[in-house]
Amino acid sequence: MPRIIIESKMLENNKNGVLKLRINNERVEELKNVKNEVELDYGEQILQVYNSFFTKTPKKVINVESADQKYKITLHYKAWGITAFLHLVMMVLIAIFKLNPLFTVFPIVTIEFLFLIFIGAFEIREVKRKDS
Repeated sequence: MPRIIIESKMLENNKNGVLKLRINNERVEELKNVKNEVELDYGEQILQVYNSFFTKTPKKVINVESADQKYKITLHYKAWGITAFLHLVMMVLIAIFKLNPLFTVFPIVTIEFLFLIFIGAFEIREVKRKDS
């Protein structure tokens, strides 16, 4: 059975934090260290990392072909970029158009939280191998 390596810098400074890795919606393994080895079957596997309702990744379909595949848990840059854009829109609406901050901030921040909850604040990325 091949083993893949999953790295997460989020666990480096987290004293009691444990991430959970859901594999094919069948089994769950705990990720306790910065580098974790997980045994998977060959073929397509569905991975999702979560800790709570807020910290989760979207489901990632990977194809396990060899035993030396590496993956990283990183920020979901597209999701955070969209929330940064929504913050910019909020600042423009308040500063330039002099809209009421209460009625501007509440809906935009609510949309941002819902977006990060349903899209995922983090993602699983494959680490590209350098062929020599």
